[in-house]
Amino acid sequence: MVLCFIALPVFLVLSLFSAKYRPFAKRAIDCVFKTATLRPCDTGLDEEIKAASIAGIMKISPAAASFVNRHIEAISLVFILLMLLSVVFTAEGLYNYWAYGNCNGKQGGFCPISDITNAALKVPTTVNGIFAGNQSANVTVIEFGCYTCPYTKEAEAVVRNMISEYGNRLNYVYESFPIQEHPYSREAALAGLCANDEGKYWDYRAAVFARQEDLRANGTSVLYGIAKGLNLTQFDSCMAGGKHDVQLQKNTDECAAAGIYGTPTFFVNGKPYVGQTAIFDVQKEVKRLLGE
Repeated sequence: MVLCFIALPVFLVLSLFSAKYRPFAKRAIDCVFKTATLRPCDTGLDEEIKAASIAGIMKISPAAASFVNRHIEAISLVFILLMLLSVVFTAEGLYNYWAYGNCNGKQGGFCPISDITNAALKVPTTVNGIFAGNQSANVTVIEFGCYTCPYTKEAEAVVRNMISEYGNRLNYVYESFPIQEHPYSREAALAGLCANDEGKYWDYRAAVFARQEDLRANGTSVLYGIAKGLNLTQFDSCMAGGKHDVQLQKNTDECAAAGIYGTPTFFVNGKPYVGQTAIFDVQKEVKRLLGE
């Protein structure tokens, strides 16, 4: 009866592509159901699978066939355990991808799901962002972030460290991609552009992330409170007059057309990284490109 549990998913998949496997799938379902309800499995499928398997092995090695025949139940249990473990690990990977943007969770690393999803991303044709470092550097990192996105905030410490550590060896570009579901994300993006007009962008940005929860709860009054170190008349004119509205909308539309779907999204010399753990993979790639 153990073989039916192994055969069921196999025949279910095969039956999707060929009708000849559907009777086997039905028999496997019947056997598994009867076993699960503590009734004897009388379909004979187990014996057919056992006989076919041993016959196939016999052609290669009679000794191996004899071993399998004697230990078929134990071998089947091992395969069932491996199958269950694969289901558990797959479910864990899918959850991690949903929660963190990487199937390995917070530690990041290689994730086939991320690679497949991110393959469709393209660097926007015109990146009209805010620069740090050296625009002529051989390594360019482009960040598309949202000021009220918790994941963008979590990446900030590593972002600052890279800008500080690599200096003129790195071209770092930030472009806002406000997420509609994040409160006051658009207002914060406009405030950052207004602060940039006065050459105070990076200080203002640090203060916004430091007060992110306050901003999400209390709105634009927080943005004006942070602007006390700026020319408030100029800042208020910039915000109230909608000086950067067209630019921000153009950038947002271009990001959407490029397939960017979440923040933070990074491109390192054109290679995309997305999600909560992306910054650590970005950091590794930058070090590699810089020969460290």
